[in-house]
Amino acid sequence: MGCCRMTCMGAKVTMELDEKVRRALKQAALNLGRPEREITERALRQYLHLDIVDRLGEKQTQLSEEEASRIANEELHSARRHRKQGTRTRQG
Repeated sequence: MGCCRMTCMGAKVTMELDEKVRRALKQAALNLGRPEREITERALRQYLHLDIVDRLGEKQTQLSEEEASRIANEELHSARRHRKQGTRTRQG
């Protein structure tokens, strides 16, 4: 396992990555011309569905902050249910 240290928005994170994942991350960074920390943060945001919240915040709408949060939570729970059902299907 490789060790990867990143600084994202002031928070330092150290994590152990499978060597195959570490190499793929490094190659993706080289291919895209982006820092590894940026690719890692983007992947985590997508996996944690924070990208949905970010996109809702970027759109200029008439939604209140409370309504936008409610929609984001609904989307998050829906995505988690979908992922959980997919896991059950593969196990079964």
